[in-house]
Amino acid sequence: MSDNPFAVVSDYYNRNKNQVMIIAGAIIVIVVGIILFTSKRASQNEEAAVALGKIRPTYEGGNFQAAINGDSLGNKGLKFIVDEYGSSENGQLAKLLLANSYYGLRDFQNAMKYYDDFGGSNKLSKVAAISGLASVKEAQNDFIGAAKEFERAANYDKENPFRDEYLFYAGRDFSLGNDKASAKRVFEQLKSDFPKSKYITQSGRYNYNID
Repeated sequence: MSDNPFAVVSDYYNRNKNQVMIIAGAIIVIVVGIILFTSKRASQNEEAAVALGKIRPTYEGGNFQAAINGDSLGNKGLKFIVDEYGSSENGQLAKLLLANSYYGLRDFQNAMKYYDDFGGSNKLSKVAAISGLASVKEAQNDFIGAAKEFERAANYDKENPFRDEYLFYAGRDFSLGNDKASAKRVFEQLKSDFPKSKYITQSGRYNYNID
């Protein structure tokens, strides 16, 4: 075999050119696929933002059925936005609003489905989805399940401005579910992490005073 590195490479290529071409072609396909996927995702995100902006006033007005299915003006509903653009960030935001809408209609099965399926990257939105799950469980009198979700929401993101509120809800639901030990643990975290929180006083209503 030649000591010339260029000759070695040339010889390898000549003997394996079919395999080399297949590998090179596969790499090109992957790269092009990534570019197209990224471009499509950006486009979907923009389209979802436009559709979301049009239906959001209906949602904020509390007309949840129209928010889900589309309003009388012909604007696409949240269900369509999620189905069409669910892989985008704004599509995920629509999913959170869709879950809220089902919750507002007391359709807890669908509310839980979309809260649980939320996959957006925004931490506060994720916290909202977790607390939504907690609210569904609470409405179904699953107080221990609700407490666990509220506790998870409180500890998911340290920058979450509602942490003390969620800790209070978690302690309250543990108490309502007769898990006094967990209620004590959560209320003690509330007092330790948020010594000036208004929820410290309110915790005394649930058979456990943390003073």
